[in-house]
Amino acid sequence: MSRHPARGESLIELIVALVLLEIVGATALAAALTVARIDRHAAAGTADDATRWHDYRVAETAPDCAAALVPDTLPLSFPATPDRPPLETLIRCGR
Repeated sequence: MSRHPARGESLIELIVALVLLEIVGATALAAALTVARIDRHAAAGTADDATRWHDYRVAETAPDCAAALVPDTLPLSFPATPDRPPLETLIRCGR
């Protein structure tokens, strides 16, 4: 009497495959949630950057600064926001 090898997958093989798929799925979900959190943080930071840039340009093009006869630098401070640290910079005035 000859024995034929069993065909198909055993229950253990199926359980191992399901566990591996679950690990891959959990890793992909964690990565997607991390990307979404970072994207929200970056979008809020972009709004802060645009506001800071606008304030910088307004101060730089102010009549007192733009028309100064003697070159000078003026300090400009931006407060901290939830998404950006405080920023200290200088504006170059004059010609």
